[in-house]
Amino acid sequence: MSNKDILVLGSIAYDYIMDFGGDLNKNLTSDPEKKVFNLAVMPHSKKINFGGTSGNISYNIAQLDSPVQVITSVGKDFIDLGYQKHMERFPSLIFRGNIHSDLFTASCYIVNDENHNQMIIFHEGAMKKCPEINLKKKNITNSGIKIASVSPDNVMAMMGWAKELKSLEIPFIFDPGQVTPAFSKEMLEEVIPLAYMLIGNEFEVNMILEKLNMSIEDLLKINSRVIITKGNKGSDCFFDEEIIHVGICKPSKVLDTTGAGDAFRAGLLVGIANDCSILEACQMGATLSSFSVETLGPQTQNYTSSSAKARYEQNFQKKYPL
Repeated sequence: MSNKDILVLGSIAYDYIMDFGGDLNKNLTSDPEKKVFNLAVMPHSKKINFGGTSGNISYNIAQLDSPVQVITSVGKDFIDLGYQKHMERFPSLIFRGNIHSDLFTASCYIVNDENHNQMIIFHEGAMKKCPEINLKKKNITNSGIKIASVSPDNVMAMMGWAKELKSLEIPFIFDPGQVTPAFSKEMLEEVIPLAYMLIGNEFEVNMILEKLNMSIEDLLKINSRVIITKGNKGSDCFFDEEIIHVGICKPSKVLDTTGAGDAFRAGLLVGIANDCSILEACQMGATLSSFSVETLGPQTQNYTSSSAKARYEQNFQKKYPL
């Protein structure tokens, strides 16, 4: 393993998931002209998952005992509801973010109905304090960090961290994810060339292309390294004029795809941190992603370096690169 850490910058959140046995549409009253909107439901189940992009990514990295640091802002319930203790199970995972005792950790409330419709409410909480985080003041240096990830969080914080990492000469993956709509054309033009690599799913990358009014060929002129994840169709990696298609790693079952993309990013980061080829790093991402979909929730899967090695070699018919 690398003697340097992986740094993950991105949200930590609680996911409150509720199941409603009826049809959300039948419980909705709406009259846009009168500005009337009412939706009342009584879910029959509720569960709380540990989530957020940096939480999910670091959880998967820690499964491989790879050293990882996490920085973001959280609230008092980070401790009260057990997230801190959950992270402390892994000796290789270090939380170095800020805890705000007067705020709540970011929370996502999701109601699923019988037709797979969703009502989603996201509360930013302590994430709004992320722009206050200065990496230099936290003694982040390129002598201690091999690779970083700037993942979905407060948009202004993401922009600031990207610029800081560039000035610190720490390569980073720019991963705007679900907050891509919040980035302006000018922001994307500024941040994408700074990154070691850009990653997103098909929808996110297409949105970036639309905002920039570019083709993929144009995008590759401002950053020659782009990974597009495609779910069960694998991923496409554009890397310094090379185009690589990476297939999936077959899971034993598929129960929940939530967090599969974050698991892919974890494997990718571990591969890069250990000087693997980009193909090997993406294949490691696919391997960790396969474990993620086998359980309900983004931080419930359990595997080890040995089981990851066995699955990697079985699926890709080659020696595990670590």
